[in-house]
Amino acid sequence: MIKRNGIVHRCANALIVGIEYVFLIKMTIMKKLFLLLIVLLSVGAIAQNFVTSVPNWYSDPPKSNKKYYGVGAGSSMAIDIAESKALLDAKTQIAEQVGKVSLTDKKVTTKVGVNGKQEEVYQTKTIEANLRGVKIIKKAIMQEGKEYTVYVLVEMKRRK
Repeated sequence: MIKRNGIVHRCANALIVGIEYVFLIKMTIMKKLFLLLIVLLSVGAIAQNFVTSVPNWYSDPPKSNKKYYGVGAGSSMAIDIAESKALLDAKTQIAEQVGKVSLTDKKVTTKVGVNGKQEEVYQTKTIEANLRGVKIIKKAIMQEGKEYTVYVLVEMKRRK
């Protein structure tokens, strides 16, 4: 009985050591995969198209009978917010080409001092448009200090 217990004990120890070894191998593989993921994400962030001046396509967007084009620029200390602003600006340009634009003037009078008044006129632009299939085809990023400026070129197919 003692030998059997000894053999069983050794087998159990060998099994535990084997399980620990497999666990260590899995952990090592997971660590390597995690590091690879970090490296790939870092390369993706570095691969952004950083520029030092306004891109030519922003100043002179393409023209076509088959597609609408719009360009936009947005600035922020957060790169994703700057891109959202640029995309909104570019989509607005396409909406102006596609949709119905209406302008409304509003006059605001404020008191200045005891007898003075100051009048300001604001213009509100409303655009009604259905935008489908708008795609970013070019993007450039400029960084000045802590602020990012993102430029985008978007396109949308013309419907017949």
